[in-house]
This record gives sequence, structure tokens and C-alpha cells, in this order.
Amino acid sequence: MSKIIVVRLKGLFSISPKVEKTFESMRLNKLYSCAVIEMTPSFKGMLQAVKDFTAYGDADKETVALLLAKRGKSLDGKCVSDSKKPEEIAKLASEIVSSTKSLEEFGILNLFPLSPPKGGFDGSRKSGTPYGPLGRNTKISELISKMA
Repeated sequence: MSKIIVVRLKGLFSISPKVEKTFESMRLNKLYSCAVIEMTPSFKGMLQAVKDFTAYGDADKETVALLLAKRGKSLDGKCVSDSKKPEEIAKLASEIVSSTKSLEEFGILNLFPLSPPKGGFDGSRKSGTPYGPLGRNTKISELISKMA
């Protein structure tokens, strides 16, 4: 199974209770929150339910290393960049992407609070992929780098 990155891009207004419950299960309760998850059949169904409110794509080690360095927190609440060197973060990111273990098993909180993208969503929300940045996004690494 592969890892994917999910970013919530729409707020709570006018969403169904089913979608809200799915966001709670994925721990994406706030706008612009991000998580790295294992692509299992249950998460595939969850992504199908929230595809109109999130952007998601395949996780590569550079993007995961950027998330860990800029926004990563350990389970005790300390920043990952304060306790680890950049080489250790890069090694940890490659282990996270290649293994089937969750981030909690590595001692990292699986929630990355991001900021709105610097420079906006490339002009309009309809540019880029067929439905803008929402849904499966092949340029998720560019979006994360603008938001981290």
C-alpha cells in the first residue's frame, strides 16, 4: 500500500453530517489541515466521501520531509525540527513513505496545520486539474510547498 497526503481546502459550511463525521475520523477538523495516511480500502471510501472538500495525492519523501521540518510535532508537542537535524528528518521521511507503519508509531503527530497558499490557488480554484485543486491532485507537492 502507498501513502497519500490529504489537505482540507473547504470549511464546515453546508456539509452533510456524514462528511463531517468522515473528517473527524481522518482528524481533519480544521480548514487547511493536512494528514499523511495509508491507502487502505477503508480510507479509499473515506476519500471518496470527502473528495469535493479536500485535495489529495501520492506522498513523496521530499514533501513529507518538508511537512516534518516546517509543521511536524512529536507526540509530546515539541517541534520535530527542534529535536532532529535535517539529515535525520530526510531519513525519517523516506522511512515513513516506504513503510506501512503510521506516523504515531514513529512518534510524530499525524496532523499538520497549514496556512493558506502563498500566492493563492494559481489564479483561480478552477485552474490546474479538471476541478481545480480539489480531488485527486497530481501537483500536491507544489500545493504543500505553497502552504507549509
